[in-house]
Amino acid sequence: MITEHPITTSVTKLTDEAAEHNARARAYALRHTVKTDNLIPATVSYQSQGRLLLVGPEDRIRRAASLLPPEVTPTLLVTEPVHDAEAADLEAIFDATVSLAALTLREPSLTGYLGQFQLTGLNGQGERIELAAICFPQQTAAVSEQPRFDLVADLGCTPLFALERPPVGYLHLVDDAGLAERLAGQLAELCALTGIFDKPRYFRLDPEACAFTARGVPGCSRCLDVCPTDALKPINGRIQIDPHLCQGFGSCATACPTGAIAYHQPDANTSGDYLLRLLKHYREAGGEAPQLLIAADNEREWVEVELASLPANWLPVWVEESASLGIESWFAALAYGASAVRIALGDDAPASVRALVERELASAAVLLAGAGLAADRIALFNGDAEQDKPISCEPAVALLEKPLKGEKRENLFAAFDALWQANEGSREPLAVPHGAPYGSVELKEADCTLCMGCVAVCPSRALHAVGHTPGLNFIEQDCIQCGMCEKACPEQAIVLMPRLQPVPEARRAVQSLKAEEAACCIRCGKPFAPASLISRIQQKLAGHSHFQNEAAARLLMCEECRVKDVFTALAADPAAQLKI
Repeated sequence: MITEHPITTSVTKLTDEAAEHNARARAYALRHTVKTDNLIPATVSYQSQGRLLLVGPEDRIRRAASLLPPEVTPTLLVTEPVHDAEAADLEAIFDATVSLAALTLREPSLTGYLGQFQLTGLNGQGERIELAAICFPQQTAAVSEQPRFDLVADLGCTPLFALERPPVGYLHLVDDAGLAERLAGQLAELCALTGIFDKPRYFRLDPEACAFTARGVPGCSRCLDVCPTDALKPINGRIQIDPHLCQGFGSCATACPTGAIAYHQPDANTSGDYLLRLLKHYREAGGEAPQLLIAADNEREWVEVELASLPANWLPVWVEESASLGIESWFAALAYGASAVRIALGDDAPASVRALVERELASAAVLLAGAGLAADRIALFNGDAEQDKPISCEPAVALLEKPLKGEKRENLFAAFDALWQANEGSREPLAVPHGAPYGSVELKEADCTLCMGCVAVCPSRALHAVGHTPGLNFIEQDCIQCGMCEKACPEQAIVLMPRLQPVPEARRAVQSLKAEEAACCIRCGKPFAPASLISRIQQKLAGHSHFQNEAAARLLMCEECRVKDVFTALAADPAAQLKI
């Protein structure tokens, strides 16, 4: 007979009681924490009349046409040779679609989205033409806008859209043997996109905060690198987002270091407020060691299966897309009292989105270590690995009692500073991953002429002028390492220094990189340039014929007095006026 040890029985009982407390607390928190998302969000609309274009080898597109409902009359465009000339049903599918004429174009190019697809290609004469204008000539004459295809089914070997997530209304179909039933189902779903459809406008764009370019100097392009739908385009030196192509993955907002692109369904402040209230309600109900699992609504099925096998201290946070909450939200959650944060990414997540989240997690690991916390407090969700961990996880304390309401970067550092202070974090600069938007600059003081070219392009005012005296100041917390200052400096006197200064006072301090005595105007006394710069100009122009006598004295005047001096001399000498 085996006798159970009384201590083991006691521990098991306590564990079971804690699990019950956490289960009740989770149910209470989820029931009483109401999301305050936009009830009437801004939307964009699609309008589709169901005009379907089938593109690819003629045998594939005719097979697809034979599977369509009788009321759908597609346009057939042959862009590749017959795929399977030996197919047993080849003659049958050609007979079934004999009433449909097939057009041929070379080098097809497809742009657009649901209701607005435009396909161009080369005809027999080598001219690039628009297919819809040929197929719908009566509409071309009737309306000022060019006609478009509403839906595109691409059966070519190489898809016309080489994107991780092609636009709504486009489908790349693989017509393999034995898949006719699945092919018919996919075509039926595509053809159902007829009518007027609305979807949320997922983002908010502030061009003034964007660090893409300034005065022709290229800077940050993080958002362009991570968009899986190609919705972002640089146009005339500014980032523009096509809301019809955007599918709301949120990777651009997470990648943006300045908050110029912000997720708007919901916005970050609304999400942060929800996280704070959720954790507060959980603690009020007696729950311990809450762990947040951020997951997209479209991943709910598999995530809920995983949650069922995990302890009750796991709190799901359902969002539009997992990548829509970035590093500032992860750290805010820890400061609000979460013991850990996990991000769920399904197997079908775009590779660019997964790579972005992993890069952000690498930065988060550095910041966590600097704040005196374990690096795995924020990580990707792995259900199998989580089951092997103890229920209690890390102890959690709510360090912030009110939700953060600032800009993206301000919120991140406010949460980081709270964690750093509570855990007595590192005081040494942290080595951040390559490309992370944190760092300082090194100024080669002897080479700097204080021309202020770096100040003119700095998008975040990390670099700024002193004021009325010549000088260059710097605030490390505001530097996003976009590199524009380095590229704009004519003397190559600035070098980027990727790092993160964990000490809040040092990171927020105004550093004087260089300061000089000012040259004051000899007429009005106003300081107008660095004295050393004026001295160098005098030395270089000392022997120049155009800068002698009165002209040499003008080098010592401010811009206003210089103009006045020139025109005063002209007014006193009418003959000189004739030489202008």
